[in-house]
Amino acid sequence: MPNQPTIRVGIADDNEQFRETVREILQYEPDIQIVGIWRHGADLLLGLEDVQPDVVLLDINMPYLNGVEALKRIQQRYPDVRIIILTMHDEDGYVLETLKSGASGYLVKDGSATEIIRAIREVYAGRAIVHPQVTHTVIAQFQFHADLNESWRDVLTDREMDVLREIANGRSNDDIAKMLHITGKTVKNHVSSIFSKLEVTDRTQAVLVAVKRKWLPS
Repeated sequence: MPNQPTIRVGIADDNEQFRETVREILQYEPDIQIVGIWRHGADLLLGLEDVQPDVVLLDINMPYLNGVEALKRIQQRYPDVRIIILTMHDEDGYVLETLKSGASGYLVKDGSATEIIRAIREVYAGRAIVHPQVTHTVIAQFQFHADLNESWRDVLTDREMDVLREIANGRSNDDIAKMLHITGKTVKNHVSSIFSKLEVTDRTQAVLVAVKRKWLPS
């Protein structure tokens, strides 16, 4: 693509095999350049003094300084660096903490190469992305801690909010149509409108925006 910007990416993970696998995946993408690879959070913070990537893939469980603490320090010192958290399935307890601390994305480590590449591009473009496998964890944790508000009324219609709630519950368009007693086409139109108003491209992003804005009811 002409004039396509190069996305400068760093990888921080204590697993050498994983680091090299991700490096191998990304090196063939013409718009992505690996500018740093670090073994743990302390190593990452030292590295950022010399090179500041656009996006960092950051593991949670690392020695010396874990991903959660590294994220907080990066946000304080280098607020323009966007962070995608990498996690295993048993680390869901960190989801809310990392998102509230400024993470832009959340991926499971056994996800596909396509998911990693897409996440980097989405986050670089200013959008948030959370893997569908942890979306429900985000919602559950956020609802437990958050004081919800109704500022959605300035953005969405009542019916659109009904649809968004059901999307957050993991229901398909057909299921939503049956629950709300409307046609599948009407649901599809509402979903398209929600995406447009929230400036997102998929259901997971829409839910994440709603969660961050404290719109979803418990």
